[in-house]
Amino acid sequence: MTTGPVSNQVSESPKGSRNLFEDPAIAAAAANDPFARWMSRNWKGLAVVMVAVAVSMVGYNQFTTIALEKRAAATETLSDIQTSYDTLIEKEDSLASLKEEESSSTDTKIKEEKRKKIEESQKELVTLRDKIVLMTDSLTTPKPFDILGALYKGLILARQKDFDKAQALLAANPWESVGKPDSGERFVAEIATLGMARALLDSPKHVDFARGQLVALAERGNFVAVQAANAVRVVAQTDAQIAQSKELSKALVGKFPAQIRFMDGVYQGEM
Repeated sequence: MTTGPVSNQVSESPKGSRNLFEDPAIAAAAANDPFARWMSRNWKGLAVVMVAVAVSMVGYNQFTTIALEKRAAATETLSDIQTSYDTLIEKEDSLASLKEEESSSTDTKIKEEKRKKIEESQKELVTLRDKIVLMTDSLTTPKPFDILGALYKGLILARQKDFDKAQALLAANPWESVGKPDSGERFVAEIATLGMARALLDSPKHVDFARGQLVALAERGNFVAVQAANAVRVVAQTDAQIAQSKELSKALVGKFPAQIRFMDGVYQGEM
């Protein structure tokens, strides 16, 4: 008698059609494990959460990368502004010298040559100022580079005697809001504020505001306090202002003893 082949009664589930806990061996091992039973019931929800966390991490990393790139770009722009501003000062000094030479010369040919150089220098200055202003306007992010850009724009305006706009920018962008007290950003902010305040001293309309900025720098600044105190002494007129100026200088001797050599000689002898 012949018998037919015995059919295999155990059928395999298609791959991927069951979860981890459907494996008989694992199911048996996990039968009495509360955590395993909880995982078996909730594995789909956990998978969704893990995917969400992964997506969030990717998003955070992208945000961090973009933020670092923006800061690097802003730092480079600020460096370009500072370099261009230094060049601007040099060209303005050169132009002033040319004008003096042209004015004092009695030789017609030399005077004509000086005039041509003066015209060329003036055109270069206009181009350079426009370039710096464009760069400061582009420096809008991240914080605090927008403030530093505005302060440098104010410096340009102050050097052009546009004191109203310069004061408005300085008032709207306080140096104490920039970075930490000992940071590089704060150093730049203090330097720019000192330059603007000194320039505003040339305008009778803005002297009081400028003096207030200088007093604040002398009292709370970390980088240009001594220079600000010296400027306060220069504009002191009333007895109260003179007394305040002396007190500022005395306080700075104790706060920054290494900088006493930069202090006005009038006060060095009184301390």
